[in-house]
Amino acid sequence: MDQEFFEGLAKSVNDGPTPYVNMADLQAEVVEERHVRLVLPVAERHLNHVGIAYAGSEFVLAEISGGTLFMATYGTDTYVPILKGVDIKFLKPGTKDLVVDIALTEEEAADKIKEVEERGRGNYFLTVPVCDVDGEQVAQFDFNYYALPAQK
Repeated sequence: MDQEFFEGLAKSVNDGPTPYVNMADLQAEVVEERHVRLVLPVAERHLNHVGIAYAGSEFVLAEISGGTLFMATYGTDTYVPILKGVDIKFLKPGTKDLVVDIALTEEEAADKIKEVEERGRGNYFLTVPVCDVDGEQVAQFDFNYYALPAQK
């Protein structure tokens, strides 16, 4: 994977195939091998009726971050991640811009994809913390992605 690949992934964060996600206006600050940092500007678009970040907005940030990390780690030619399940813990109200900054070591990346490589498809688990811009964790998403063979 080269720099052009990572730039394309970063662009697809808010200019991809899903119009709803594009409307979220996520900002890809870092998309590099095994590391992703996405920001959700909360502003008015993502505030709920009591002035805190809407749960669905936090979900979009976390889910797109996890999927982008998958692609930034394993590429897009062999496997495609789809969401199979999620456990969500909202820890405190998010009232400021939100950030997901996640990375995998080479060893973690190899361990996470092992089942998939053995079977040609399979579960891929990833914990995604959502923090505010001050570094306070506001939520945790425990995703179960399912990696399928990429269609060529």
